Amino acid sequence: MVSPTPRLRRRDVSSPPGPSDFGVDRFTVADVLDRRAAQHPDRVMLRVAGVDTTFEDLRRRSCAAASMLSDLGVDRGDTVALFTPTCPEWIYFWLGAARIGAVSAAVNAANKGDFLLHTLRLSQAKVILTDPERQNRLEDIADRVDTLNETVVLGDSLSTELSRDAGPLPDGLGETEIGSLFFTSGTTGPSKAVATSWHYLFTVAATVASAWRFAPGEVLWTAMPLFHLSAAPTVLAPMLVGGTTVLAREFHPGEVWDEVRAHGAVGFVGAGAMVSMLQNLPPDSRDAALPLRFISAAPIAADSYHAIEKRYGCRIVTMYGLTEAFPLTVKGVADDGVPGTSGKPNPNFDVRVVDDAGNPLPTGLAGEIACRPRFPHVMSEGYVSDYAGSGLHVDRHPDWFHTGDLGRFDSAQNLTYLDRSKDSLRRRGENISSVEVETVVASHPAVLEAAAIGVPSGVGEDDILMIVTTRPGAAVDYTELLDFCAARMPYFCVPRYVESVDELPKNGIGRIRKDLLRTRGLTPAAWDRERHGYRVSR
Repeated sequence: MVSPTPRLRRRDVSSPPGPSDFGVDRFTVADVLDRRAAQHPDRVMLRVAGVDTTFEDLRRRSCAAASMLSDLGVDRGDTVALFTPTCPEWIYFWLGAARIGAVSAAVNAANKGDFLLHTLRLSQAKVILTDPERQNRLEDIADRVDTLNETVVLGDSLSTELSRDAGPLPDGLGETEIGSLFFTSGTTGPSKAVATSWHYLFTVAATVASAWRFAPGEVLWTAMPLFHLSAAPTVLAPMLVGGTTVLAREFHPGEVWDEVRAHGAVGFVGAGAMVSMLQNLPPDSRDAALPLRFISAAPIAADSYHAIEKRYGCRIVTMYGLTEAFPLTVKGVADDGVPGTSGKPNPNFDVRVVDDAGNPLPTGLAGEIACRPRFPHVMSEGYVSDYAGSGLHVDRHPDWFHTGDLGRFDSAQNLTYLDRSKDSLRRRGENISSVEVETVVASHPAVLEAAAIGVPSGVGEDDILMIVTTRPGAAVDYTELLDFCAARMPYFCVPRYVESVDELPKNGIGRIRKDLLRTRGLTPAAWDRERHGYRVSR
């Protein structure tokens, strides 16, 4: 007789959740998925585009994918690149690669040309899973990827292969071996391949499941693209707990709440930008009757935090972290959070705010966020080195990992994320958080989105260029907008330049691409307050 899935009990924060809390011996694909399939064979684990996959289906199809990869010559330590939009097969091959000791590489589905070439070369992909649309992109570069032997294309023949029973499989990956590669956004240079173990990925899922208070049989809804590490726990947390995840192929704000209602989802997981778009939808009398218990996203603006909870009758769960180490801080569904903060340190990490020399800063002072794992393999292992030889080589992280993000702790150890260090601004000797300036501008009734970047000042350091989009039917009066800013921020934060555009460039999860805006720089369309004689009072 198979015992029921254990409910994750509330733990002392000094003791992070581990395998035993979920009734498994190790955080590996075989240990977790095979146990859940034995317990809940007919329970739906995945729902993608109307296709349901039960726990037993997922076990069988991941084994079939593993067998197929083995037949294609994939050996232990080889890399399988996953280059498709969100689909069940992405997950089958992700889990299947682990079953034969192979490494998966989560490739951005929007990549093409040199961007795609870089990720395939760096990951040393031997086999790639793709779809007919992206197959054309591969044809342009495949002969320049020396390691690439086979391409598997989505279609009827693949579905037939995945429906077959698998034969005996070689030993799968250990929980601490390199199992998956996720790529950084590459806003300051070529994307880095972050090497992760399955112990790290399942530890993230365990931490997140605890923060959500996610229970067996519950349903989660998300539109996070699978190639982002932040999507991993939306699959693995329900797998650990014995729940269901509904994966949307794309994010369409006007359809989200109907989907949540239809599936009875207790949780929505997305990027902060997605929540902002949902909050901009017209009020609906059914909003407060949604089945939601939580909305999990970051960042959530302080001024909209309680409004979101009240409108949808749920709790905000927010976290801070990055691909290399996630989450570093957590505000769970049962915690009393401070609006504008990202919760308190995850007990898996020591987290500090440091100065330029790496020295810890006192409470309340802003600096760079740094972290150190308190237990083995609870963060990523390092970056794949651009090594010309065969096999993946990983440059390990230093003892203290510097995130490149700026933040500060309050007296209760709540972390406020301020900015990416590369996005921070310095004007007239003052350090300025672009996020804080954007938050004020975005609260203007006519403004839909705002992005602040630094442009060269004639007297050194930066002048601030604020680029905005407007709400439907609205127009921005630049003088009035600056009056609005001057009443709500220090004089040195008030932008010098303002420009209204139809659309801001974004990545796959809706984050504004400031690197592209910086490259674009100042244009003739920007309104200059100094040239128009606008003065800001001190």
